[in-house]
Amino acid sequence: MYSLEGRDFFDNIRRSVKISHFVASIIPLALLVYFSVQYVYPYVSAGDASNIPLNIGILLVLAVAVSVLGLILSTKATDSSIESAQDLNTKINSLFDITRQFRETLHLDILLNKIMESAMALTSADSGSLLMYDEQGNLKCIFSKSKGINSGPSHREILKPGEGIASRVAETGKAVLIDDVLKDGRFNPDVDNEPGNETMSVVCVPLIYAGETIGVIELRNRKQGHFTKQDEALLNSLADQASISIAQNRANERQHSDFIHITEMLVGAQDYIQNMKGHARRVAGYANLIGKHLNFSDAELKKLYHACLLHDIGMLKIDPNEMWDKGLTMQHPKLGHDMIKSISMWSDSADIILHHHERYDGNGNPLAKKKEEIP
Repeated sequence: MYSLEGRDFFDNIRRSVKISHFVASIIPLALLVYFSVQYVYPYVSAGDASNIPLNIGILLVLAVAVSVLGLILSTKATDSSIESAQDLNTKINSLFDITRQFRETLHLDILLNKIMESAMALTSADSGSLLMYDEQGNLKCIFSKSKGINSGPSHREILKPGEGIASRVAETGKAVLIDDVLKDGRFNPDVDNEPGNETMSVVCVPLIYAGETIGVIELRNRKQGHFTKQDEALLNSLADQASISIAQNRANERQHSDFIHITEMLVGAQDYIQNMKGHARRVAGYANLIGKHLNFSDAELKKLYHACLLHDIGMLKIDPNEMWDKGLTMQHPKLGHDMIKSISMWSDSADIILHHHERYDGNGNPLAKKKEEIP
C-alpha cells in the first residue's frame, strides 16, 4: 500500500542514523587516534608526559568536545527519526482503518464524504474537492470541503479539459505536488481557488480503477507548512482504496436498481393473471405487518417481503386456458420455486415460495408437509 515512497522514507531514516553515527563515533575517534599518535605518543614513549604542550592538550579537549557534540547530534537525529517513523506508523494504521470504513459504507454519497474527510485528516489539508467523471465524460466537482464545512459543488461544477490542476491530473493519471501554485502554469484561479479560501499549495491525485481514471482528489493548503512527498504517497494509497470502494458501491447500486426494476416487472406480470391484480402486493404488505409484530429482523422482513411479492410467480408458467385445472394450478409453488432458486438475488426466498401452500394439518401442497415439517 505504501510501496516505493515508503521504502524511500525508511531509507532516509537509515541514512540519517548512519550519518549521525559516523559524526558521533568515527570522526571523533579518528581525531583522538591522530592526535594521540602524532603528538602525545612521542612524549609518553620518552617518559616525558608532563611536558606535553598546552596546544596539544587543547586539541585533545576539542576532540572530546566534538565527540560529545556528535553524540548529542546523533541522539537528536535518532529521536527525530523515531518520531517520524511513529508518525508514519500512526498514519498507516489510520489508513487501514479508513479502508475498512470505506468497505463498510453502503451509500455512495456517504462514501464520497468519508473519502474527502479522511484525505484531509490524513494530510492535514485545510480544504479540498472531490471530482468525478459522469456518464457523459464530464469531470464534475461532486463537492468541496473547507475547514470541516461541506460546501457542496464548487462555483465551477464542470471542468473543461485542461482547465486547472485537477483536470490535468485527470487527463494524465499522475499525481502532482505543488508548493507554490502561483509559480505553476497549471494553476487556474477560476477553478483551483475555493471561494473565500485562496489556494497556496496543492496535492492532487487521480482515482483510478481498472486502469481508467474515474475522478480526482484535490487538497489545498496544508495547515502547517507545505504538503510533503509522504502526504502525496499516503493520499495515493488512500485513492487506490477509495477507487475500489467507489466502483464496488456503484456496481451495488446498479445491481440494486436492476433488482427493483426486475422485481417490479415480475410483479406487474402477475397482475395480468385472472383475478390476481394487486394480490402479490397485498400479501407482501400484510406479511410485513405480521413480521414486524413478531419482531423479525430487517433481513428477515426483507426476505419475507420479496418472497411474498413472487410467491405466485409459478402461475406464469401455466397456460391461461388451463387455469380451471386445480390440480395443475396447485403446482405453481413448485414451478415458482424452480424459477427462483438459481437466481442469487431471490434464492433465499425460494423455500418460502415452495411451501406457501402447505398446511399445518398436512393437507397442503405440493409436498403435503405438516406441523414442524414445514420450514
